[in-house]
Amino acid sequence: MARNQSPLEKEESLGNVVKVQQVIDFFVLSELNSYGRRYQGQLEESIIKSLSNVGVAKGYLTKRLQKLSAEGYVIRQWEDDDRYNRYYEISDSGLDYFKNMMIDLPTRVKLAQKVYKQFEQYIEKNGL
Repeated sequence: MARNQSPLEKEESLGNVVKVQQVIDFFVLSELNSYGRRYQGQLEESIIKSLSNVGVAKGYLTKRLQKLSAEGYVIRQWEDDDRYNRYYEISDSGLDYFKNMMIDLPTRVKLAQKVYKQFEQYIEKNGL
């Protein structure tokens, strides 16, 4: 077979599988939408509880919260003068982003489940 002439056509791209940042964004925005103002520690606890004790590195969560704030999806504020006691609230554009995620993510989750099941079978087949 000549180079670049693959008989297989891909139906999907791995780029369409759920990304970790989308999972975190979804949990953060869901919590803020449901409960209003939340501190980073509360958000982290919610993720751990929701994912059966699987959490996210604090530094990564901090970076995601900074990114969500920079994009205008969350409002970051400090309580009084305490620079370490930051809390977060969802913005109107964050609510729109969250609603779009609720439409988009179910398809991505199904694809992720399919990919991981196939990957698990590949690992078993190759004795890894």
